[in-house]
Amino acid sequence: MKTIRLTLTVCLLMLAFTVYTFGQENKTEKEKYNTWSVSLSGGSMLFYGDLRQFEFFPVSKQNSEDWYGITNGLSEYGGGFGIALSKHFSSIFSVQGMLEKGTLAGFKAKSNAHFNTDFFSYGINVRINFIPLFNPNAKSPKFSIYGITGLGLCNFKTMQTKISNGELIHSYGYGDHGQEKRNTEESYIPVGAGIKYKINNKFDIGLESTLKYVNTDKLDGRVKENSAKDMYGYTALTVTYQIGKNIKSKEWTTPKEESADDILPILTNMNKKIDSLGNKLKDADSKVSTLQNDVKSLKNPATEADDDGDGVPNNKDLEPNTPKGNLINFQGITIPKVTPATSTTSPATTSSATDIATEKPLFSIYFRVNSDAIDANNKEKIAAAAVILKQDPSLKMELIGHADKTGGKAYNELLSKKRAQAVYDLLVNKYGIDGTRLIVKGVGINDPVSNDVLSFNRRVDFIVKK
Repeated sequence: MKTIRLTLTVCLLMLAFTVYTFGQENKTEKEKYNTWSVSLSGGSMLFYGDLRQFEFFPVSKQNSEDWYGITNGLSEYGGGFGIALSKHFSSIFSVQGMLEKGTLAGFKAKSNAHFNTDFFSYGINVRINFIPLFNPNAKSPKFSIYGITGLGLCNFKTMQTKISNGELIHSYGYGDHGQEKRNTEESYIPVGAGIKYKINNKFDIGLESTLKYVNTDKLDGRVKENSAKDMYGYTALTVTYQIGKNIKSKEWTTPKEESADDILPILTNMNKKIDSLGNKLKDADSKVSTLQNDVKSLKNPATEADDDGDGVPNNKDLEPNTPKGNLINFQGITIPKVTPATSTTSPATTSSATDIATEKPLFSIYFRVNSDAIDANNKEKIAAAAVILKQDPSLKMELIGHADKTGGKAYNELLSKKRAQAVYDLLVNKYGIDGTRLIVKGVGINDPVSNDVLSFNRRVDFIVKK
């Protein structure tokens, strides 16, 4: 008995400590569910043992008077009430600390014996909720069916008297027959079941019935050899209040909902990160759009800041006031027009031909980054080169492609040659220039015009050869 009392005391102290810890926990770490509840109960208590008139149903005052002729005023019905504090670890499993107070009574006519007792009990119960146990995927239920077992201690006083004259037969706890005047304490094991209905998120009502197997034959004051130990039952209505400020209660949340609720914070956090990433992407898109607009707004470097409109930027133009329509070289200097050769004058000896036949670039055209596409302005210059070649069939033209220093060496060499080849293709295919008069070269980054303005290096130089 001492071991049982010690075990129960330790369990109740642990439950009390858990309650205290719950009250003192960090408010910033809020639980998702209400996991505590308190229940009040009240109902009927019935004795099962030696002093019971019938095995299957109890005798009341009414049926004793009208049906069986047993001494008037006797009844086997008792009453009681209780309070319980529950901790719900899941929708299936919970632990309950409980206190109960009540009375028991019984009699046996042929033994001329009657008893009554006042008692209180306390203990720890374990409850198993069957609906989520057998159907974990069920939606949030309105009903709960559960089983109960546990361990408790019952403190009682019992007096057994004769039915005929009320004479004392035996007692426990009243100091009769030389006994101590104190409550008798015995352990018991409860086994029961209950059903509950959820009214709202805070309250539910139910009906619960438990049978307490007491580890003694003293409850009715009648101890007999080889007789079964006493039992009593408690059937009561219950009202339960869910403690806490959360909307959901652990008791009424199915395993499927718990899994979903566990995933929800993760999904919420992921959504926040996705939203944050989306906002960053929007900012990046906005910056890219701004950059693209800035790039679109940039003019071709060959025509940018070109006051005289000759296609050579001011910072490269050595002849800033070139008349419109003049052919110019890459430095913006006017190229003298070539006149057709005559029978008395060889093209090789004309001054104009001599002026053109140099190893210096006649002019240059420019390209965008990583591109060999020829734009409209550059096509005009290529047309001018075609005019020069057609005016003097003895001339050849070297097309030398260049690239800026961005990118690898091999790639830049290939890109520079593709730029020169694009000019070659246009001269041959559109303007009918004989391809044997054109020399295509690609020198990559080996001959830069400027180390600061990279756009000047993305070019094709036109060099006229005699």
